[in-house]
Amino acid sequence: MNNMSAVAIFPSIAPENLEEFKKLMSQMLLVIKEQETILRYEIFFNSDSTKCVVLEEYSDPAGVIEHVKKNEAILAKLVALGGAIDGSVFPMNQEGAALDEIRAGWDTKIHTYFAGKN
Repeated sequence: MNNMSAVAIFPSIAPENLEEFKKLMSQMLLVIKEQETILRYEIFFNSDSTKCVVLEEYSDPAGVIEHVKKNEAILAKLVALGGAIDGSVFPMNQEGAALDEIRAGWDTKIHTYFAGKN
């Protein structure tokens, strides 16, 4: 199994940016729905909609790289509206070129799988 889960947090959405943030997320979802390597992409807001948490799952680590490249312009706008992206990835396998690329060039926390129920 080479699946990889990810969590992306946009930590600080000002009330005046919320409508535009949601509009951009909706636009990006249209592209995401066409990407076969994205198995899950669920968007959540906290109770006052000042923070957005995205739960993601990919068929492999290369899927998240493809997602970021395809949506680079929208993601840049979301970062501007949401304060940052606090990202974490949870690969089932710690090896591979895509994961090496993430390690080398991204400001993302990479977690190592220990155990679980599959």
